[in-house]
Amino acid sequence: MLSIIISSYQQNYYDQLVKNINETIGDGFQYEIIQMWNPNLMSITKAYNLGAEKSKFQNLLFLHEDIVFHTKGWGEKLSDHLDKENTGIIGVAGSSYVPAAPSSWTVDEKYNFANILQGNKQNTDFFHIQSTKANKTKVFAVDGVFLAIKKENFIQFKFDENLPGFHGYDLDFSLRVSKKYQNYVVDDILIQHFSGGNLDKVWFDANVKVKEKLGSQFGKQIDPEVEKKVFLGFLYNFFQHYPVSRKNILLTLKFYPKKLNFKDHLKIVKKYFNYIRYSNNINKKFNTNY
Repeated sequence: MLSIIISSYQQNYYDQLVKNINETIGDGFQYEIIQMWNPNLMSITKAYNLGAEKSKFQNLLFLHEDIVFHTKGWGEKLSDHLDKENTGIIGVAGSSYVPAAPSSWTVDEKYNFANILQGNKQNTDFFHIQSTKANKTKVFAVDGVFLAIKKENFIQFKFDENLPGFHGYDLDFSLRVSKKYQNYVVDDILIQHFSGGNLDKVWFDANVKVKEKLGSQFGKQIDPEVEKKVFLGFLYNFFQHYPVSRKNILLTLKFYPKKLNFKDHLKIVKKYFNYIRYSNNINKKFNTNY
């Protein structure tokens, strides 16, 4: 039994998905679909929490509407996964590493796991991302396109309604759940997604807010190479959206990674030096005082 909750604003996608679910979830499987009509009426966290309050079944699935299922009988498969002891979130894409610097769930190829057909809004092309190594792969962060969890576990966490808009909610929710339960990416439920996401300033700011809130104490291992790469990517994105100033440099240093070797420290110091050296050119695009 499954309650499927969808924050919806594109009726054509929603109608297509409902038809697809009816055809693929499995004969005799009990489910309900809760459409939260949300053309910027509320944050996705609010929509999802309200949808969960309306749900009547013990398993919840928070789902984007711009997808279709390719797997037949996926309802029972999902229920079986959720019934396993100590299971938190079941997803189709996620990561097993949490770096010190703000980032999405996509951290690095060796830690990213997914089984999804990724396409575009025009539905003109798609490609299969298949990097799972087992039927269930342990992860911390889970992508928001597909988030399944038992209702009794969801009630302990819920979505953080202090996060505005439509970004960062999945990272925040899945990382909080991972502190008590084990999240997984599974390889036996295949969906096709019609959007690659919008990695704009709002998305970036949401990831920074989640990192400030939750930190990076997940798992015991530290990968210096990944830490360096993610931090340099964070710096690049940060100064795409904010001017180079003393205040902003100090802000970025809050996320400086630990346990780097001397060469990596030196590379980051040189990067800061170049941002400061060319700050006048970088800051020309910002119409603000800094």
